[in-house]
Amino acid sequence: MKRDAQISVVVLSYNRGAYLAEALQSLLSQSLAPSRITVLDNGSDSSVLEQAEPFLNKGLVHWRGSECNMGVHWNLQRAFEEGPAGNEFLFIMHDDDRLCPEFLSEQSSFLQSRNECIAVGCNAFEIDREGRRTGKMLHKPYRRNDVEVFDDIPAMVRLYMRTYLSFPSVLYRSSAVSGITVKPEFGQLVDVVLLTELSRAGKIAYINKALFEYRVHQFQDSHIFKENDWRQLEAYYRSVVQNYPELKLPLEAYLARRRLSRAWKRFKRRIAGIIK
Repeated sequence: MKRDAQISVVVLSYNRGAYLAEALQSLLSQSLAPSRITVLDNGSDSSVLEQAEPFLNKGLVHWRGSECNMGVHWNLQRAFEEGPAGNEFLFIMHDDDRLCPEFLSEQSSFLQSRNECIAVGCNAFEIDREGRRTGKMLHKPYRRNDVEVFDDIPAMVRLYMRTYLSFPSVLYRSSAVSGITVKPEFGQLVDVVLLTELSRAGKIAYINKALFEYRVHQFQDSHIFKENDWRQLEAYYRSVVQNYPELKLPLEAYLARRRLSRAWKRFKRRIAGIIK
């Protein structure tokens, strides 16, 4: 008989009170209730706390604020350090996403049935800024297997050379993330490095089910990645594959394609700006 999982949820919050309220409502609507929900707010204005207040009064949701914005990396580090709260699993959620009702149940059941895995991610429905589903999926289902397991660093590098694992979809075993260090030098791409490094501790999985709603809007952190962050990531990848010679040529080909793609996108933005 499957036992109920003990899950801590952390919601990373900054100045998106209306979205935060939707995120919290989706957490309180889970078929498997989380053991604890903590909002780690990163110096938002007072209106955000006001919008969260009705949820705080219910007792399950806790607020941990900051007097000023300390940066996304500081808040993410705080999530890994404070989030588990003695529970078996940890989920870190962005304040602009929403969970489908079966998210926590499905993800935790997978980890309970696969003891060798320390984390699992999933697919998602895309929603617009108003919360309407766009008809798109975060990952095209037909391009992914029902279950994918990444055993080690080389497997994660190969994954990122063809697609990615969505950071806000990942449920962790708390024991596996106790020593995580968030590295701010990788900027907006820090999650790629974090998940790749996590694979040193155990296997990471992906299940091809849409279990949350990923909001796509112009104010999200990933709307435009900085070129310097890409360069830092390239250097990281090159350092990682030094011990795996068979990956060096495929990696260089991949990095060249990505540089060309970024250059083309920058060119199109310039042309669009001139036309306007």
